[in-house]
Amino acid sequence: MAKVKIAGKKMIGKTVKSFDGKDLGKINSISADYVELKHGNDHFFIPKLHVKEFDKENLYVLLKKDEVKERYERNNPPLPSDIKYAEHSGQGYAGYHEVIPFMAKEPDLQLKGKQSGDILTIPWEQVIHKHVRTSDNVDIGDVDKVGNEFIVVRDGVANIHLYYVPKPYIVNYDGSSLWIDVPSGLVGPKFERQDEPTQEEIEMLMNEVPD
Repeated sequence: MAKVKIAGKKMIGKTVKSFDGKDLGKINSISADYVELKHGNDHFFIPKLHVKEFDKENLYVLLKKDEVKERYERNNPPLPSDIKYAEHSGQGYAGYHEVIPFMAKEPDLQLKGKQSGDILTIPWEQVIHKHVRTSDNVDIGDVDKVGNEFIVVRDGVANIHLYYVPKPYIVNYDGSSLWIDVPSGLVGPKFERQDEPTQEEIEMLMNEVPD
């Protein structure tokens, strides 16, 4: 799995967020092995392998803010031994699979029950890797990421299909599966894409959500 490309002057000044969604500061400099962040008077030197996603606005790392402060707050760049520790700690990039949702800015996924009308609030980390089933009870893959307006469902290993499903299509969550109000035969034609849908496509899909 390739690492996120974070070289270049374009990244300087970009905001960096932690695994738990907290602001770590802005990129001050980039080296071959680490990213230097500045947050007020605090400096952090985070090994690059902790970096997970860049959504053109924010960079995300696979550590909680407390972990970053404990391990990487310093006034000088990390020693080679620090980089080596990160590589072998199992807490770097390779230790996770699609955990940080590159589109998500809201903390929770909120569903309105079709029958009860009750609002069910589900923290996004609980639905990552959960199965997604259609209205005709077909498993179409697992939740890979959660965004503001849609979830990304991944199906397959060698031959991968990605489905961008607007959240209003979600009608139930039973702890192991999310259910969407679409028959399996329409999932591919409606939702399959190689890239994140445009705002126009999202609005079009939202207008097609069943009442």
